[in-house]
Amino acid sequence: MPMFVVEYSYTAETSGGRDDHRTDHRAWILEMVRRKTIRSSGPLADHSGAMFIVSASDAGAVARVFAHDPFARAGLVEDVRITEWKPAMGEFSG
Repeated sequence: MPMFVVEYSYTAETSGGRDDHRTDHRAWILEMVRRKTIRSSGPLADHSGAMFIVSASDAGAVARVFAHDPFARAGLVEDVRITEWKPAMGEFSG
């Protein structure tokens, strides 16, 4: 299955809203991890966004899945970048 990197960008103005929706956001991530759609995730150290490693059939499928993230539904993600990734070595290489 193809792999993708999803990059979220946040703004300082949405910090409070992210705090309000963080429990639901994390529950959604845990469900996507359980389904093996999200393979790894975490915030950027500077709190400017987050990154996800995702398994999906194509970029459109990734976009449809991430549209259900409570952060996205609440308008708390400034920008989403979806890029196909072809890991050559390590844990995620085929």
